[in-house]
Amino acid sequence: MDERIPEPQPSGALVPPPRVPPGAVATAAPLPPRDPEPTRVRTPRTRRMPFASLIEAALDGLDRAGDRIASAFGLRE
Repeated sequence: MDERIPEPQPSGALVPPPRVPPGAVATAAPLPPRDPEPTRVRTPRTRRMPFASLIEAALDGLDRAGDRIASAFGLRE
C-alpha cells in the first residue's frame, strides 16, 4: 500500500495528514561591486585587427550588392 495514504481509523474517519514543515524562503544575494576602471588599457580596433578597414569595405560592398539585388526583385522599395 502507498505510504502517503493515511490508514483509516476504527470510527471510519481518516487521520489528518502529518504536518510538513514550511519550505525555506530565500532572497537574492546582492551583486558584487563592479570595478570602476579596468586596469588594462583597451587598444584601438585597428591595432588589434590590421585588416579591419579592408573587411569593413568588403562587407559594405556586399551589403550594397544585396540591396541592389533585393530592389531588382522587388523585395524592397
